[in-house]
Amino acid sequence: MPVGEKKIFRFGPFELDTQCGQLRRDGVGLKLQGQPVQILEILLEHPGQLVTREELRERLWASDTFVDFDHSLNTAIKKLRQVLGDEANTPRYVETLPRRGYRFVGELSAGGSLHKISKAGTLAGEESVTKVATTLVDAAISAAAESRRVRWFSWIIATAVAGMLTVPVVYWLTRPKSMPWIVASHALTKSKQRKGGLLTDGISLYFQQREVTNVKTMQMRLAGGETSELKTFGGLRDISRDGSELLLSVYDRGANRFDAWIQPLPSGPPRLIVKDARWPVLSPDGRRILFVRNDDRDLYQVNVDGTQVQRLATFPDFSGLAISPDGQRVRAFVQPTGTIWEARADGYNPHRIFTEHKESVAEGNWSADGKYYFFQSSDGDRFNLWVASEGESWFRRKPQPRQLTFGPLEYGAPTESKDGRHLYAVGREPHGQLSVYDRHSAQFVPYLNGMSACFVDYSRDGQWVAYVSYPEGTLWRSRIDGSERRQLTVPPFAVMNPRWSPDGKLIAFMELSGGDRRSMSLKSSVYVVSAEGGGPLLLVGSNEGGGHDPTWSPDGTTIAYGMGGVEGEGGIRILDLARQKSTKVPGSEGMWSPRWSPNGKYLVALTGAFLRKVHLFSFESQEWKELSPLSVDWPSWSLDSRFVYGLIYGLDGGMVRISIPKGETEKIGSFPGLVTAFRMGGAGWFGITPDGRPLTTLDTGIEEIYAFDLEYK
Repeated sequence: MPVGEKKIFRFGPFELDTQCGQLRRDGVGLKLQGQPVQILEILLEHPGQLVTREELRERLWASDTFVDFDHSLNTAIKKLRQVLGDEANTPRYVETLPRRGYRFVGELSAGGSLHKISKAGTLAGEESVTKVATTLVDAAISAAAESRRVRWFSWIIATAVAGMLTVPVVYWLTRPKSMPWIVASHALTKSKQRKGGLLTDGISLYFQQREVTNVKTMQMRLAGGETSELKTFGGLRDISRDGSELLLSVYDRGANRFDAWIQPLPSGPPRLIVKDARWPVLSPDGRRILFVRNDDRDLYQVNVDGTQVQRLATFPDFSGLAISPDGQRVRAFVQPTGTIWEARADGYNPHRIFTEHKESVAEGNWSADGKYYFFQSSDGDRFNLWVASEGESWFRRKPQPRQLTFGPLEYGAPTESKDGRHLYAVGREPHGQLSVYDRHSAQFVPYLNGMSACFVDYSRDGQWVAYVSYPEGTLWRSRIDGSERRQLTVPPFAVMNPRWSPDGKLIAFMELSGGDRRSMSLKSSVYVVSAEGGGPLLLVGSNEGGGHDPTWSPDGTTIAYGMGGVEGEGGIRILDLARQKSTKVPGSEGMWSPRWSPNGKYLVALTGAFLRKVHLFSFESQEWKELSPLSVDWPSWSLDSRFVYGLIYGLDGGMVRISIPKGETEKIGSFPGLVTAFRMGGAGWFGITPDGRPLTTLDTGIEEIYAFDLEYK
C-alpha cells in the first residue's frame, strides 16, 4: 500500500483506519496501539490466509533487535483478542494455527454490504432457486401423460415449495436476537467526586455523591436542568415503579447493623420497615422487600408494612441484590468468587449463572422490559460494562454476554432508562495519594511524595518500605526516602498486604489473580520474593484451599496466614518454612487476617464478614479472647507490641489503639468523611508508620455519571 494512502478495513462492528493506526468499534476509538494494531493490519491485508510467525517477526521486529519474540508476539495477540472480544478456542476474527502462525477468519465488508449481487439485480442464491423451480415445473408438465410420474413429480414440487416456504419461517424463528450497542456517550456530571447508587424513575436520575464530611443524595432531571440535593438519611437501594418512594439502607451505629427504610417522594416522613436488613430491594409490585442477613448469606423477604419476615434461601455470600421486572427471579453478586447467582423469587434453586464467562463479574441490573441484563465485569485492569440477553426458546439459543465498553475509564452501577434508549453508569479514572495523618492539623498530608500506592509495610530496621502500586497492583520496594526503587512483581500478579521478613531479605505477600486477572477472586495464594528481585516462590496455593494475609514470626522461621480465602472458614494456620508443613491455630475457625506481634507472644485476627471483631490469641495460654466490642478493621501492631491499631467504621470513624492484653480502647484520630482509594468490604486500606501515625491512600481519582446512547441490532 503506498505511503500516505488511507485504507479502512471493516469487519463486524469494527473498523481499522490504517492511516492513523486506529481501531474503532461503532465509531468509538479503542485503546489499542503499537504491535497489536500492526499485527491486525497485516492479517487484514491477507484475509483467510496464513501469516506465519516468521513473517510477523520480519515485519515488526528488526533483525538486530534482541527481544523475547515468542513472548512479545503472544502478548500482542492476547491484547488484540481482548479488545476484539475474541477467544483462541472459538475464534471469530483471529485464528491460531499452532506452531505456524495466524489467520484472519472474519468477514470483511468493503462498503457495508456482505451480499453478492447478480447482474440482474437479484441475490445470487435467488437465481439458482429460480432455475431449480423452473426445471421442476417443466419436468412435471412433460410427464403429465403418465399418472404415476405426475404424482411423483407433484410430490417433488410440493416438497420444494414447502421447503422454500419453510426457510424464511425457520430463519425468523432462529434468527439472532437483537442486542444493544453503544453508539454515543456523554458525561452528565462534572463534580469529580465519588458517586454511586444510581436509580431512575424515567423522569429523574437519583444518585449519591460523597463529599468531604458527608454523603449527599442528588436528583438530576433527565430532560435538563440543575442537579439538586434531596434530603435523605441513608444509602439509596431502590425506587418504586411509580417513582413515589425510595428504599433506603440506614446504618444504626448503636446496634451496629443496617436497617431498611422507605422515604416518600418528593417529601414526607421516612418509615422503618425492617431491622437488620442488608442489600434491600423492592419487588416490582411494591408489596415486598427482599434483603440479606446472617453475614450476608441468607435471603429473606418481608411485606412492605414490616410484617411476615420469612427466610427464603442461602447463597455463598452476598454483595448486592437485583430482582427481575416480572418479579420471578432474584440475582445476587457474590464478591469473594466474582460470580453472579440466581434463584426463583421464592428462593428455590439458587445456582450460578454466566458460568462460561471467564472474567470476574459484579453487580448489575435488568432493563425495564426484562429482555436484557446489564452488568460490570473486570478484564483484570478495569471494569467494563457488559450485556446479556434474557430469555431462551426451543428454537433460539440465548446469545453469550457481550462487552459494551472497552475503557479507558472503568465503569460500574449500570442502570437503563425506562424507554431503553440510554444506559447510565458511573465512569471512574482511579488514582490515589499515599498520605499520613498529621495530629496537629487533624488532616492527612502527602507521604513519600504522595505516590499512588497502598499496602505499605516497613522493614524491622525502619530503613526500607514495601508497597503496592495503585491501581496496577504490582509490588515494589524502596528505601524510606523513596530511593533505590525496585519492582518485584509484574502482571498478571495482583498483590495485597506485603510483609517484610525479620531479617529484611524476603517479602511475603498475598496474590489474588491466580495467574489470570480476568477471574480474580479472594481465594488467594501466598508467595514470598527476595527483596533484591527474582521469581516469587509459591508457599500456599489457591488450589490448596487458598491462603491470605501472611505474617512472619519474630524469628522468621514460620508464617501465619488465613486459610480458605478472605472471610473463609478455614481459620488461621502456621507454616513451618523449613519443613513445609502447616498446623491450625486452635479455636481459629472462621477467623482471618492474622497479625503476629513483634515480641512473638500473640496473634490478632478478625471475625465476621461485615461486623468485624478483633480477637487476641495467646501462645502461652493457647486461648482466644475478643479484644474490643467495636467493629475494627485493618489491625496493625505497634513496634513494642503494647498496642494494636485499627480502623473503626462510620462517618465519624477513625483510628483506635487497643492496649494488650487488657483491651482498653483509645481513639487516636477522627476521619469524618474520609474517602480512600482502595476499598474492600466497605473499608479503605489503613496502616501505621513505625512512629504510630495512621497511614492510608486518599482517593484522588475522578468519578462522573455517563449516559450512553443505545441502538439495537
